[in-house]
Amino acid sequence: MAIAITTPTPGKFGWIINATSVDVSGCEELKAAPGVGKQIIVDHITINNGAAGTQNITIGQGVAAGAVETALIGPIAMAVNDSIQWNFPNGMWLAANKSLTVDSDDTHNLMIFAYGRIQ
Repeated sequence: MAIAITTPTPGKFGWIINATSVDVSGCEELKAAPGVGKQIIVDHITINNGAAGTQNITIGQGVAAGAVETALIGPIAMAVNDSIQWNFPNGMWLAANKSLTVDSDDTHNLMIFAYGRIQ
């Protein structure tokens, strides 16, 4: 389990992540908790399942015992080379001081692109 995350610089404010991994089983952190009293707001997320096989993906907040603490999206059954995206016009708000996380039931290539803001 290891996830590589690049963080392009947004034009004016907020955050952007591009995360790739060959195994997110056991839960991986996409965006660290912003600190006491602050919340991550997700405005867009794209998930792409790689060419290796099918898997069920869960996007959530927090990590508990190697799994997503609270599921926000999923689990989503994704076929090989399948992509799905969401735009949240008013943002998908995570609980205060919680990280944005991803988990899978298998060990296949995965790419997640997301952007949002902290409030």
